[in-house]
Amino acid sequence: MYGLEAINAHNGWAMALTGAIIVMTGLTVLATIISQLHRIIGFMENCKSGKAETETPRVEPPVMETQPAATVLSDPGSCVDRFHLMTTDAGETFDLTTLHQIFTQNDDPHPHLTIRSLREQGYLVSAGEGRFSWKP
Repeated sequence: MYGLEAINAHNGWAMALTGAIIVMTGLTVLATIISQLHRIIGFMENCKSGKAETETPRVEPPVMETQPAATVLSDPGSCVDRFHLMTTDAGETFDLTTLHQIFTQNDDPHPHLTIRSLREQGYLVSAGEGRFSWKP
């Protein structure tokens, strides 16, 4: 007896399925252990030193008062003073890429749209050679 007849006669299909299940279970357990290894090591280190694991309270950095995105885009004049203060380090004239980086660092909503709106409403004035300054 050879081939599929031999596999059927000696429970080959059940053994193959059982083997696949065992391998997949082992890989799942191994992946779980590896993903949680940092917790296991931390727990073992705390047990050795006799310290109870305590979480340090998280101190949130102060959040700057932000305007809603719709307000900034529809009426950027209300935020121009804040924008002007953010760009004082950039100098009297600056590139739009510098302004975009400043807006991105300060988590201002939609930096591209904000810059476009400021230009369209005349708050950003071209100083020549790709540089801009604030309207006097």
